[in-house]
Amino acid sequence: MRHPEHDRLTVTIRSWYTASTPEMGYLVERGRFGFYLRNTQADVTLGVVLQDVTPVDVPELLANLRERYGDRSVDLFVDDPIVDAVLGPALVAAGCTPEETTVYLAHVGPVARPDAVPGLIVEPVDERKLEEWVIAKLKAFGGGDGEPDAAAVRAGIALRRAEMAGEGRFYLARLDGEAAAILGLYESSDRFIFLVGTRAPFRNRGIARHFISATVADAYTRGCRSVLINADENDTPVQLYRRLGFTDEVYWRRHYVWRFSSAS
Repeated sequence: MRHPEHDRLTVTIRSWYTASTPEMGYLVERGRFGFYLRNTQADVTLGVVLQDVTPVDVPELLANLRERYGDRSVDLFVDDPIVDAVLGPALVAAGCTPEETTVYLAHVGPVARPDAVPGLIVEPVDERKLEEWVIAKLKAFGGGDGEPDAAAVRAGIALRRAEMAGEGRFYLARLDGEAAAILGLYESSDRFIFLVGTRAPFRNRGIARHFISATVADAYTRGCRSVLINADENDTPVQLYRRLGFTDEVYWRRHYVWRFSSAS
């Protein structure tokens, strides 16, 4: 089933990576090989959305990245599967590493009823809770539940603080008082859920399902045009999202990493 605004949603999502949002610190510059993204407030380079690049251009592209970024690794994104079928092999042959393929899904159909999770409380995050949210997020995505690196915590706080000044909204789920899961979204005429994570000790208890279902229901109550979510198309969470009604693929992009230290 397609969302009634399918085509417009595709245009909207593409615009997120091709236009600056200074209120959140995001700066997009149109360069020789596409759209170069960074967050000025958090001092984070977010990579390049490649445009009008052919396999013949790859050596010049990599030279451009070397000149612009020095020895730092750079994230590259291709948002057209037809282009990627031709350009991707050339990027890999030149030393780029293929990473995840992300699908952006629009919610269609009925809203799933949130299952009750005894002891679960969801709280909006403000400045006082931001560090706790960042730590819970890093634990949820770190492959373990150990204490995260202090530098990563500081960087996460800076980035999320910048986003909170604009459309970024963050929520913390507590189970029996302990930070168990996190959710991040951008709020406009569309609600885009871009981060959902549950810490390892709290998984398989229905927290993510409850979190997402409640967020979808609230978005429609607020009159949002759509509710969107993104995920690695080959990872387990995307199956949960589809079961919850996120079935219309409105955007797609493949991620590559150019690591200068491993270049031949």
